[in-house]
Amino acid sequence: MKDKIMYKNIILLFFVINLLKTNILAQNMWQLTEPDNGSIVNSLSLDSLMNIIQYDEDGWNSNPNLYEDAVIFLLNNYKNSGSEFLLENLNTKIDNTIEGPFKFFQWQKYYVDQYAKGILGDTNAILSMDSIARFCPDDFYKLLAIRRLAEIGYFNYWNIVKNNKDRLNGRVTFLIYGKDLEYRKEVLDTLESELIKINSQNWEKIISLCEDIYFIDSSFGIEKLNEYFQNSSGLMRYNYFFQLGILDKGGQVNRTIFAIMNESNDSVRAEFIPRYSSIKNNLNSTLYLEPNFINNLINIIGIDLNSITYNKIKQFLKSFIPLPPDSAIATNYLLDNLNNYVDSVFNYTWLGDVSFSNELKNVLTTAQTNLQNGDSLACRVQVKTFQDLVDNVYKDSLNTDPRFVTIEGWKFLYWNAQYILDRLPEPPANPNLVVNLKNSLGTQIPASNVLYYEGSWKDAVNNGDGTFTVITTRPTVSIRVFYEVANQTVNNVPAQNNTYTFQTVNAAVQLKNSLGNFIDQGTVQYYAGAWRNFGTTTNGVAYKELLTINYSFRMTYEYGSIDKQQDISTNPTIVFQTVNAAVQLKNSFGNLIDAGTVQYYAGAWRSFGSTSNG
Repeated sequence: MKDKIMYKNIILLFFVINLLKTNILAQNMWQLTEPDNGSIVNSLSLDSLMNIIQYDEDGWNSNPNLYEDAVIFLLNNYKNSGSEFLLENLNTKIDNTIEGPFKFFQWQKYYVDQYAKGILGDTNAILSMDSIARFCPDDFYKLLAIRRLAEIGYFNYWNIVKNNKDRLNGRVTFLIYGKDLEYRKEVLDTLESELIKINSQNWEKIISLCEDIYFIDSSFGIEKLNEYFQNSSGLMRYNYFFQLGILDKGGQVNRTIFAIMNESNDSVRAEFIPRYSSIKNNLNSTLYLEPNFINNLINIIGIDLNSITYNKIKQFLKSFIPLPPDSAIATNYLLDNLNNYVDSVFNYTWLGDVSFSNELKNVLTTAQTNLQNGDSLACRVQVKTFQDLVDNVYKDSLNTDPRFVTIEGWKFLYWNAQYILDRLPEPPANPNLVVNLKNSLGTQIPASNVLYYEGSWKDAVNNGDGTFTVITTRPTVSIRVFYEVANQTVNNVPAQNNTYTFQTVNAAVQLKNSLGNFIDQGTVQYYAGAWRNFGTTTNGVAYKELLTINYSFRMTYEYGSIDKQQDISTNPTIVFQTVNAAVQLKNSFGNLIDAGTVQYYAGAWRSFGSTSNG
């Protein structure tokens, strides 16, 4: 037995020497305990606290709890300035001749001394703490010393630990031993065995044991707790869910979907849906604000339109917006992420038309190139173009083209673009008037020219980026933009520190037959100083971006033409319609006869057809 003790001491000494060599424990060997706020020492002066520790004749030694409180208080509040005093005066000696309560009091003080010395970096405290573990007659401090040794990786009291695993200090130490590979399996097997024996209704004890398992093996602890979550119901299921949210916040998204689909109690089921405010305050996982979860909610919202769950999902979908990214995340990563969001919202059919998706991604590619080249202002222009495209398509519900963005797609694309814009520098303020031209989707397009009136019409400065600058001292001016040979004029535009945007509309010229059905092919022209090509109808419609003014339009069909004038600022859809002309051939009695060959004149005689039944 003596040889065994000597062997243990040799191992411990070797352990201490290695700690000194590697300088691992220069400070704070153990975690510092918080002081007791209710202790009398909080109201004592520094001199009084030092007297409690230093002088036996004052009788303070008769109260080891006060001694312990004083040491802990000094460590928390005067660790740097008081370390020398503590190291010199924490000198409790064990007198084995003492009997009665003072026999235990001296061990309490001796433990406090070694604990404090360890906090202050005195490695001799390890050997002293081991003496407490071996010789202390007070089980409380014996187990506490064993725990402190285990906290720094010294495991040599397994039998004592496992025999006291149900006591307060013993339980914590038992779990710490489970962190060591030598004891890990036995500790986990013991905990799992305890878990099996618990009444399934005792959810508090089940959670406590799962937390113990989690302390040793986080994945296994979550796995066990998740089993109880899935196999329970009602409030008990929610209690497991709540605890899982503390241990495994990221896994809550999938558990929420599981609970909504499997929980029959509507009032409980609704509780699994997070509040947007709790996600903003980091109380719930931000994965709740990713497209996957939003799409799942949209797919299951119609379970019961009168349920609490339905209304809570509806409110969540209405209120959520993506959260601003962490400031530590690089801007180029945010651009990559926004590019991925384009794919996500397209796949979830929150964004329509593959060409529109590709256009958005091309804009972002240009933005990334600009950023890599160090041109953050040019990058900003592209990101703003992206945002404007998304915003205009979302708002333009009347446009008949296949492009669309739903509210969910708009939130992910618009707001994530905004968070990038918030990082990029604002363009310098221009004291003059900047004029630009955008199409119906909000994309900037180059005008042919811009004039402004200052006694006469003058050319604005072409900036080479699709914008023009009007330089004048006048407070207001008239400006005229030229596009597709036509021009549009606006008056009384503020000319100082201002930007004015002309916008085209997507004019749609339709050709219909007498039944109101679209027909092809019609050739369309519009008048701007002369007749200009507009296009040829496809599926009965031709489109062209034009300024919002009054135009004459000409439709040519079957060699015949007809003109129509329309102000496309109020109605951009121009409709031409044919009639079903009928040519009849009758005899002298007024009866329909055959066969006659019919022609009509349109620049030349054209074939109309031959009569059938007259």
